[in-house]
Amino acid sequence: MLSICRRRGIQLANNWTALTVSRNCHCRRLTSAPLTTSGALIRSEYQSHLSVRRFLCSSMEQGHAQTTNVETSQDSAAPAQQVEAAATATETVANVREETEEVAEEDDLVGYTKRGEFTSQNYRVSIKNLRKFPGYRVLAEWVKEKSGVGPHRLYVAGHTRTRQIYVTFKSEEDQATAIEKLNGSFYQGEKIQCVKEKPQADPYLERKGKSSRDGDKKNAKRARHADPEFEHLTPEERVARVIEPYKPLPYEEQLKRKQDWVSIVLKSITTQMSRNTLVPPWLPKQKAANAGMICELQDILHSPVKEAYRIKNEFSIGPGPEASPQVTVGFRLGAYKEGSMTIVSPEKCTIVPAIARDVATTFQGYVRQAEMLYFDECTHLGYWQTLTVRTPLAGGCMAVVGMHPQKLTQAEVETEVELLRKYFVDGPGKDSGITSMYIHFDITRYRKTTSLRDYYHVFGDMHLHEKLLGLTYRISADAFFQVNTLATERLYTLICDWCDVNEDSIVLGITNAEFICGKAEFVMDGLMKRYGRNPNLVAVVDPPRAGLHPDVCQLIRKTSALKRLVFVACNLKQSKDNILYLCKHPSRAITTMGFRPLKAVTVDMFPHTPHCEVAMLLERVPSPRLADFKTVGEPTTADTTADATQQPNQAEAQAE
Repeated sequence: MLSICRRRGIQLANNWTALTVSRNCHCRRLTSAPLTTSGALIRSEYQSHLSVRRFLCSSMEQGHAQTTNVETSQDSAAPAQQVEAAATATETVANVREETEEVAEEDDLVGYTKRGEFTSQNYRVSIKNLRKFPGYRVLAEWVKEKSGVGPHRLYVAGHTRTRQIYVTFKSEEDQATAIEKLNGSFYQGEKIQCVKEKPQADPYLERKGKSSRDGDKKNAKRARHADPEFEHLTPEERVARVIEPYKPLPYEEQLKRKQDWVSIVLKSITTQMSRNTLVPPWLPKQKAANAGMICELQDILHSPVKEAYRIKNEFSIGPGPEASPQVTVGFRLGAYKEGSMTIVSPEKCTIVPAIARDVATTFQGYVRQAEMLYFDECTHLGYWQTLTVRTPLAGGCMAVVGMHPQKLTQAEVETEVELLRKYFVDGPGKDSGITSMYIHFDITRYRKTTSLRDYYHVFGDMHLHEKLLGLTYRISADAFFQVNTLATERLYTLICDWCDVNEDSIVLGITNAEFICGKAEFVMDGLMKRYGRNPNLVAVVDPPRAGLHPDVCQLIRKTSALKRLVFVACNLKQSKDNILYLCKHPSRAITTMGFRPLKAVTVDMFPHTPHCEVAMLLERVPSPRLADFKTVGEPTTADTTADATQQPNQAEAQAE
């Protein structure tokens, strides 16, 4: 098989060079891998292509094209070669994926476990005979306490009647220990059955026969409700409806839907708290005063800007729609687990700034002519995974390229860094507007098998800056920063009002603030020991979607000097357990007084989407006075007071 290979930036006497390479040599991204059902062999062949291609290209540069069967062509042939190259690259990806899908048809849906990569699915067990699911945290703690082995992952499949609880571990030894300790044990009077399970089937391959590659039916359900003509839209319009499902609605209707959703969650918190054995005394009164909600829900704060407000956008890299299956940089049309790997251009997404869309298009041009393939989630071949673009309102544009490490060496990474620098500094991408670029490798799972760093600076500024409420923030490549700056200012202003912050007590005056970098569950204990006795202690928490870590909740609850708490939730429903724990009535297990929610405010940080932030103000319930409790056989405070007032009269009567 002959394939055309065009080396980036290399020309010999104004002539593009064509390479004739055997198929199994796997030169560049343009040559198909040998079709085989062995994932290891495919990976081995794929990994070897970097050294082969560089040897061939080196020979070209040195003028030794004849040693590698090189034929030079005229400039007029270059367009035809580029077209053929793109077609061959597409055929390569399709051949490998089709082969993987053929293997899936032979019931080999767990081929991903044989790639030599770590996956906890190899050490999976199921827990049966649990009539009621106790919750992820409670069950994980019970598994660890009972077996002495911490679970790697715990998840539930199926509905209530067909619920299956699965637990995965980090090694075969941990799996065997857990089965030995848990099987036959008792949980809340129920005898537990713990058995070994096969790895979970690859969701893409499993659903391949049930849906097309554009398997976006379930993922786009909300979009179809908002737009009945969804099925007749172009791929670009479809992905815009998936990313912006509320776009067809008037903005006032969007705000109403979000406010109604928050109201429903606040009512569910009240209902769940009312079912507890010990009900806080303040709950019935607040429930009656707030239409069943746990606290007052104030008017929603709308976003000052509705279009192009996202200053951070993460694009995926993968195959485009069937009409244009070339590698594309954009948003997913559907989820992988639903049988979709399709990536569509973000050109119709209005919440994405134009500069970010332009950067995605420019980088798409780079990966289409690059030597490295995009990362294929089905075969786990390739490198390019994501492109994150930051465009703060203060100016500048940072592009962070996410890559899979595979078996890349430091030299190969440095070569790719140089190629990116040439393309975006002096080449076709120089007008893209990028002022800073990084390459990011997610090496969490591969620290033992790779020597690569997390981040490699390609060119430009090391950081970006953003202004918020008169303060300037430095944003690094991996920093978290709210995506809607103007709406964030409204949220932070609200928080400052609740915390009684003014110009004299500004917490970000730099000179009177201490910044501690670390996970909250690791640093909170030390902070509470240092400041836990301050009578004016106020805390502001803004946890991720999953909510606060249980250890952080416990520390906040037991620090009685903490009188006021501002809880900012990006998903109030996910944070419901945190709020229930912080507000529940004291018991033998939790002796300190809890918090009482005073008010909540919805902040529309994400127009044209169903998402919103919710800020809730909570205050510590004062400790009850000893006089308010009556023990059998003991007088109350009122009785004691009455006796005291009668004693002088009795003394006077006796004197008479």
